[in-house]
Amino acid sequence: MDLQPTEEHLAVAELTRAIGLDVLAPAARKAEEERAVPDDVWRTLVDTGLTMPLSEELGGGGIPDTVTQMIAIENLAYGDPGITMAALWGGAPALLLSRHGSPEQTAGLARLSEDPKARGAVALYEGYGRGPEDFTTTISTAPDGTVRVKGRKVAVAFAETADPLIVVGRDADTGALRASLVPVSAAGVSVRGTAPGLALDAAALATVSFDVTLAAAAAIDGEELAGTVHRLRLALAAAQVGTATRAVEYASAYATERVAFGKPIAGFQGVAFPLAEALMRIYEVRAEVFEAAVLVDAERYTEAAPAVTRAVNYASEVAAEATRTAVQTLGGHGFIDEHPVEQWYRSAAALSAIDFDPLRSAFTPAL
Repeated sequence: MDLQPTEEHLAVAELTRAIGLDVLAPAARKAEEERAVPDDVWRTLVDTGLTMPLSEELGGGGIPDTVTQMIAIENLAYGDPGITMAALWGGAPALLLSRHGSPEQTAGLARLSEDPKARGAVALYEGYGRGPEDFTTTISTAPDGTVRVKGRKVAVAFAETADPLIVVGRDADTGALRASLVPVSAAGVSVRGTAPGLALDAAALATVSFDVTLAAAAAIDGEELAGTVHRLRLALAAAQVGTATRAVEYASAYATERVAFGKPIAGFQGVAFPLAEALMRIYEVRAEVFEAAVLVDAERYTEAAPAVTRAVNYASEVAAEATRTAVQTLGGHGFIDEHPVEQWYRSAAALSAIDFDPLRSAFTPAL
């Protein structure tokens, strides 16, 4: 398994890092306050084709491989994780339907990339540490062909306005992974928005409950659906890596400039060592994410499933600790919004709560 980035990967990293710093970072506070991504920022992200991948057959620029997209997500999140995840979640239906949708289901999908106000969503997460193999949301097909979707999803982006909204669950009879298009306005769909303040407000997250019966055409099936679900989960880990990297680099720069007791505080072991340890762990988890992405691209889904879970768990652990270290490095300044570290700390904490299984450690297989 070759984990070395190619020239294309390096070019994508350079492009998305520049967008993250020049476009996303300046808009981060506004996006959080207004609970919306500014139209010009959204358009810039869509134009990259990396947050809303659309196949060439549907008028898009094609679907990048998983490794390339994870590199892009990490470097965009280096600018701002809130906007990055809002764009990724809002564009997730384009990826899923491009790969698995029928012609009827993909009709009009180009609207997501053409209209800066259009938002889609994939209802994926269930909380409680549940991965796809543990989902309790069921999607069943009745003898008359109708499809029933029943369950509850958390952290659903743009749930109140999403079109299309895709729900991921398991077949009630076979346990196989399935998905279904569900109109937000359908009877039996209940949306409850989350309180603001966790640095992911640009995605307007909500908890959605389903108990709805739909026409047969709503169902989305396919053996490759697992690969798309793995990719969507892994993107959260990539965003955590970018968030942690930015926080540690920002705190390190601050520590070299802040003078106490006659020298920069970076010269004190109590400041330097936690930052160095955080950076080493970031390098480790970046390799974990890269390895999981390679497995997904190779369609080795049996191996990819635990690898993705380990990467997501470890990335959340690392990001939570790294951003906490960054806040502590700045002392009292770390808690005020004159410095962005408090926002990154909140972002890492919020992302950690969305998809994290405390019973599955990144290091368990090696023990």
